Amino acid sequence: MKKDKEYIIQFKGLSEGIHKFKYSVGSNFFSMIENPMYDDGNILVEVTLDKRINVLILDFCMKGYVSSVCDNCLEPINVTVSNSERIYIKFGDTFEELSENSLIIPHSEYEIEISKIIYDIIVTSLPMRHLHEYDENGNVGCDPEMLKKIKEHTNKNSYNGNKSKNQTDPRWDKLKNIIEK
Repeated sequence: MKKDKEYIIQFKGLSEGIHKFKYSVGSNFFSMIENPMYDDGNILVEVTLDKRINVLILDFCMKGYVSSVCDNCLEPINVTVSNSERIYIKFGDTFEELSENSLIIPHSEYEIEISKIIYDIIVTSLPMRHLHEYDENGNVGCDPEMLKKIKEHTNKNSYNGNKSKNQTDPRWDKLKNIIEK
Protein backbone atom coordinates (compact mmCIF):
# COMPACT_ATOMS: atom_id res chain seq x y z
CA MET A 1 0.00 0.00 0.00
CA LYS A 2 1.31 3.42 -0.96
CA LYS A 3 1.41 6.02 1.77
CA ASP A 4 -0.45 9.27 1.25
CA LYS A 5 0.07 12.32 3.46
CA GLU A 6 -3.68 12.91 3.45
CA TYR A 7 -4.26 9.75 5.52
CA ILE A 8 -1.59 10.41 8.16
CA ILE A 9 -2.59 11.76 11.55
CA GLN A 10 0.25 13.42 13.46
CA PHE A 11 -0.78 12.99 17.06
CA LYS A 12 2.41 14.07 18.92
CA GLY A 13 1.67 17.79 18.59
CA LEU A 14 -1.99 17.45 19.53
CA SER A 15 -3.26 18.23 23.01
CA GLU A 16 -5.08 15.61 25.03
CA GLY A 17 -8.74 15.42 24.18
CA ILE A 18 -10.99 15.09 21.13
CA HIS A 19 -9.82 15.90 17.58
CA LYS A 20 -11.90 15.43 14.42
CA PHE A 21 -10.76 14.64 10.88
CA LYS A 22 -12.71 14.17 7.64
CA TYR A 23 -11.68 12.22 4.57
CA SER A 24 -13.29 11.59 1.20
CA VAL A 25 -12.64 8.12 -0.18
CA GLY A 26 -12.92 7.62 -3.94
CA SER A 27 -10.99 6.31 -6.92
CA ASN A 28 -7.76 8.06 -5.82
CA PHE A 29 -7.88 6.23 -2.51
CA PHE A 30 -8.49 2.82 -4.09
CA SER A 31 -5.64 3.39 -6.58
CA MET A 32 -3.23 3.58 -3.60
CA ILE A 33 -4.21 0.07 -2.52
CA GLU A 34 -2.30 -2.89 -3.91
CA ASN A 35 -4.78 -5.27 -5.61
CA PRO A 36 -7.93 -3.52 -4.36
CA MET A 37 -11.26 -5.34 -4.40
CA TYR A 38 -12.92 -2.10 -5.56
CA ASP A 39 -11.83 0.64 -7.94
CA ASP A 40 -14.23 3.45 -7.18
CA GLY A 41 -16.72 4.76 -4.71
CA ASN A 42 -17.73 7.80 -2.75
CA ILE A 43 -17.43 7.44 1.01
CA LEU A 44 -17.25 10.16 3.64
CA VAL A 45 -15.04 9.04 6.52
CA GLU A 46 -15.17 10.94 9.79
CA VAL A 47 -12.45 10.09 12.31
CA THR A 48 -12.63 11.21 15.92
CA LEU A 49 -9.32 10.91 17.76
CA ASP A 50 -9.50 10.84 21.56
CA LYS A 51 -5.91 11.41 22.65
CA ARG A 52 -5.11 10.27 26.17
CA ILE A 53 -1.81 9.84 28.03
CA ASN A 54 -1.29 6.13 27.27
CA VAL A 55 -3.77 5.40 24.50
CA LEU A 56 -5.28 6.81 21.32
CA ILE A 57 -8.90 5.97 20.60
CA LEU A 58 -9.95 6.33 16.97
CA ASP A 59 -13.65 6.27 16.13
CA PHE A 60 -14.36 5.81 12.41
CA CYS A 61 -17.78 6.66 10.97
CA MET A 62 -18.31 5.89 7.26
CA LYS A 63 -21.21 6.61 4.94
CA GLY A 64 -21.34 6.28 1.16
CA TYR A 65 -20.96 3.58 -1.47
CA VAL A 66 -18.44 1.53 -3.44
CA SER A 67 -18.88 0.68 -7.11
CA SER A 68 -19.15 -3.03 -7.81
CA VAL A 69 -21.06 -5.45 -10.04
CA CYS A 70 -24.24 -7.35 -9.23
CA ASP A 71 -23.51 -10.99 -8.42
CA ASN A 72 -26.68 -12.03 -10.31
CA CYS A 73 -26.68 -10.05 -13.53
CA LEU A 74 -23.14 -8.58 -13.64
CA GLU A 75 -24.49 -5.03 -14.12
CA PRO A 76 -22.71 -2.17 -12.32
CA ILE A 77 -24.18 -1.25 -8.93
CA ASN A 78 -23.35 0.92 -5.95
CA VAL A 79 -23.08 -1.01 -2.69
CA THR A 80 -23.92 1.03 0.40
CA VAL A 81 -21.25 1.52 3.06
CA SER A 82 -22.49 2.55 6.49
CA ASN A 83 -20.31 1.54 9.41
CA SER A 84 -18.74 2.69 12.66
CA GLU A 85 -15.66 1.17 14.24
CA ARG A 86 -13.46 1.92 17.24
CA ILE A 87 -9.71 1.27 17.18
CA TYR A 88 -7.48 1.41 20.25
CA ILE A 89 -3.82 2.30 19.79
CA LYS A 90 -1.51 1.67 22.72
CA PHE A 91 2.19 2.41 23.03
CA GLY A 92 4.87 -0.24 23.44
CA ASP A 93 8.31 -1.27 22.24
CA THR A 94 7.41 -2.49 18.72
CA PHE A 95 4.55 -2.54 16.22
CA GLU A 96 2.04 -5.27 17.03
CA GLU A 97 -1.56 -5.98 16.07
CA LEU A 98 -3.24 -7.38 19.17
CA SER A 99 -6.65 -7.82 17.57
CA GLU A 100 -8.70 -6.35 14.76
CA ASN A 101 -9.49 -3.33 16.96
CA SER A 102 -6.29 -2.94 18.95
CA LEU A 103 -2.74 -2.00 17.91
CA ILE A 104 0.52 -1.32 19.67
CA ILE A 105 2.90 1.22 18.18
CA PRO A 106 6.38 2.22 19.42
CA HIS A 107 6.69 5.09 21.92
CA SER A 108 8.90 6.88 19.39
CA GLU A 109 6.09 7.19 16.82
CA TYR A 110 4.53 10.60 16.32
CA GLU A 111 2.01 9.80 13.56
CA ILE A 112 -0.25 7.02 12.36
CA GLU A 113 -1.14 6.15 8.78
CA ILE A 114 -4.85 5.20 8.66
CA SER A 115 -5.49 4.31 4.99
CA LYS A 116 -5.14 0.56 5.61
CA ILE A 117 -7.50 0.81 8.58
CA ILE A 118 -10.04 2.69 6.47
CA TYR A 119 -9.78 0.16 3.63
CA ASP A 120 -10.15 -2.81 6.01
CA ILE A 121 -13.23 -1.29 7.63
CA ILE A 122 -14.82 -0.62 4.23
CA VAL A 123 -14.20 -4.13 2.90
CA THR A 124 -15.36 -5.92 6.05
CA SER A 125 -18.52 -3.82 6.32
CA LEU A 126 -19.82 -4.79 2.88
CA PRO A 127 -22.25 -7.69 2.39
CA MET A 128 -20.92 -10.98 1.03
CA ARG A 129 -23.15 -10.77 -2.04
CA HIS A 130 -23.64 -7.60 -4.03
CA LEU A 131 -27.16 -7.54 -5.42
CA HIS A 132 -29.54 -4.98 -6.86
CA GLU A 133 -32.12 -3.80 -4.38
CA TYR A 134 -35.81 -4.46 -4.85
CA ASP A 135 -38.00 -1.58 -5.98
CA GLU A 136 -41.23 -0.45 -4.27
CA ASN A 137 -43.20 -3.07 -6.26
CA GLY A 138 -40.97 -5.93 -5.06
CA ASN A 139 -39.19 -6.32 -8.40
CA VAL A 140 -35.46 -6.93 -8.43
CA GLY A 141 -33.39 -4.28 -10.21
CA CYS A 142 -31.37 -6.84 -12.18
CA ASP A 143 -31.15 -6.83 -15.97
CA PRO A 144 -34.23 -8.83 -17.15
CA GLU A 145 -32.40 -10.28 -20.14
CA MET A 146 -29.61 -11.63 -17.94
CA LEU A 147 -32.14 -13.08 -15.46
CA LYS A 148 -33.88 -14.81 -18.37
CA LYS A 149 -30.58 -16.36 -19.49
CA ILE A 150 -29.76 -17.46 -15.95
CA LYS A 151 -33.18 -19.08 -15.62
CA GLU A 152 -32.70 -20.92 -18.93
CA HIS A 153 -29.39 -22.36 -17.79
CA THR A 154 -30.41 -23.20 -14.24
CA ASN A 155 -33.55 -25.05 -15.35
CA LYS A 156 -31.52 -27.40 -17.49
CA ASN A 157 -30.56 -30.55 -15.66
CA SER A 158 -26.82 -30.92 -15.61
CA TYR A 159 -26.84 -34.59 -14.48
CA ASN A 160 -26.74 -36.62 -17.71
CA GLY A 161 -28.92 -34.13 -19.57
CA ASN A 162 -32.44 -35.62 -19.22
CA LYS A 163 -33.07 -36.28 -15.55
CA SER A 164 -36.51 -35.37 -14.22
CA LYS A 165 -36.90 -33.10 -11.19
CA ASN A 166 -38.12 -35.93 -8.94
CA GLN A 167 -35.34 -38.32 -9.86
CA THR A 168 -32.37 -38.29 -7.49
CA ASP A 169 -28.79 -39.36 -7.81
CA PRO A 170 -28.71 -43.02 -6.66
CA ARG A 171 -25.36 -42.50 -4.93
CA TRP A 172 -27.08 -40.30 -2.35
CA ASP A 173 -30.17 -42.44 -1.72
CA LYS A 174 -28.43 -44.67 0.84
CA LEU A 175 -27.12 -41.62 2.70
CA LYS A 176 -30.64 -40.18 2.86
CA ASN A 177 -31.79 -43.41 4.55
CA ILE A 178 -29.16 -42.90 7.26
CA ILE A 179 -30.45 -39.38 7.96
CA GLU A 180 -34.02 -40.63 8.24
CA LYS A 181 -33.00 -43.18 10.90
